[in-house]
Amino acid sequence: MKTHNGRQPHRLSVARARLATWPRYVFLLAALVPLPCLRAHPPGIQTPADLIAFLRQIEGKHTISGQYVGTGDLAPVETIHASTGRWLGLISGDYYLYDQTGGIPITSFNRSALSYWKAGGLVALNLHMSNPTTGGPVYDTSKLDAAGLLAPGTPTNSAFMNSLSRVAAGIRELQDAGVVVIFRPFHENGGGWFWWGTARQNSTQMIALWRFTHDYMEKTQGLHNLVWLFESGQPDVPTMSNYPGDSYVDLIGQDVYTDRPGDASVVDAYRTMVSTGKLVCMAEFGPKGPDGGDLTFEETDLVSALETKMPRTVLFVQWWDLNAGKVGWGMASTRNAAAALNNPWILDRDHIGLTH
Repeated sequence: MKTHNGRQPHRLSVARARLATWPRYVFLLAALVPLPCLRAHPPGIQTPADLIAFLRQIEGKHTISGQYVGTGDLAPVETIHASTGRWLGLISGDYYLYDQTGGIPITSFNRSALSYWKAGGLVALNLHMSNPTTGGPVYDTSKLDAAGLLAPGTPTNSAFMNSLSRVAAGIRELQDAGVVVIFRPFHENGGGWFWWGTARQNSTQMIALWRFTHDYMEKTQGLHNLVWLFESGQPDVPTMSNYPGDSYVDLIGQDVYTDRPGDASVVDAYRTMVSTGKLVCMAEFGPKGPDGGDLTFEETDLVSALETKMPRTVLFVQWWDLNAGKVGWGMASTRNAAAALNNPWILDRDHIGLTH
């Protein structure tokens, strides 16, 4: 996005307590049965491999609903539940505010992530990280020392590594709690509106940055709870720009801001992503366009486009209405959200039915 900012859950407690004693193969078999049985026999998701396997099982059959919640405010998700009777399948959060200066992450999202995971939902994490050269907000594309970003001893590298180590510490808290995280760093990297994008880095540098971050998190920091989501931009940005290689990516997506989610440009980008063989998602969605939302948008139009034109989309994340007051992006403010979320194509939190 070019203008980004910064019930008690329905639980079958007795049944789940009994299921917890069953052999693991029972859960694997359960993932192959029709949707209604997923409640009684949920698949066990304890590792990234488990989550990837679950997404493969629903691929072409269902799409998981999601909503961005910034640094952890679940009010939009609660509002959606109150009006639709559905808990979204996924929450997507951030360790940074859009206008944040300085590189210290805000990890308040962890509390929301942990509670949502325990209730059966999935968790995704974004990073609107501040410019490591200037300390300015994520959209400060000026004066980035791109050459010094990965060069030890430079001020830019020191600032970047300080931020990255703090991010790793936040993710480790989630790992220690058993949470598998869909991780999306350096999003929309094919555009020029964030400091890591083409405004200051060429493709070779961006690929090196992604690969370094991947290896640092997994090898240096020892994190083993990450599913890596690569997304280069919106349909007007080549979908595979800066692609770091199959071994560095688990899930690939695009960001879509339009009232016509089934348009040819969106579907063409989807087909390109499918051709990679990777799992595919809609990493961000907002009605109307990148400069503002649409209160008249019919949420059912999005679900229809996913089901009929992009059926291998395993999840979508709707953007929010706290993005500089641009009301009309978030699902809570669009029309017919109840009909959209009650479509059997859409998986909500209860139907995912994670076991922990």
